[in-house]
Amino acid sequence: MKNRLFILTIVLVFLPLVAAGQPATDDLVSSCVLASGENTTYLKDFRVQLPKAAQDAAFPVYKANMYLMKNMKYRFSVCDAPGSGGELFITLFDQGKEIISSYNSSSGKKFSSVDFICNKTGLYTLWYSFVGGEQGSGVGVVCMIR
Repeated sequence: MKNRLFILTIVLVFLPLVAAGQPATDDLVSSCVLASGENTTYLKDFRVQLPKAAQDAAFPVYKANMYLMKNMKYRFSVCDAPGSGGELFITLFDQGKEIISSYNSSSGKKFSSVDFICNKTGLYTLWYSFVGGEQGSGVGVVCMIR
């Protein structure tokens, strides 16, 4: 009986703390979906939080797989969380080959979204990272363009 009471007390104390962090990310997802444009249909979001890259090490990357359909047009949008140290960008890969990115490392230009017309149905890999390997948090949103 004491164990159940103890567990219930712990849950009641920590539940508000866990729930309090959720609305901020939900607001960021909502604003990122809205920024994707009126002619889009929301498909999926990815919440990204990465540490700063260690010196002389590869940049931290959040990887996710997504099934995309041939002849469909997709928009990949990225939004930085308020106070994020870095700028989030996405790179889309097909079987290890880079297809498109929202960051051009040679020019240093970063885009808030990129469009992609899928030429082949299949599993694609999305890589989310922060410019310069900075620490940061943000959201990536995938929408279908109507």
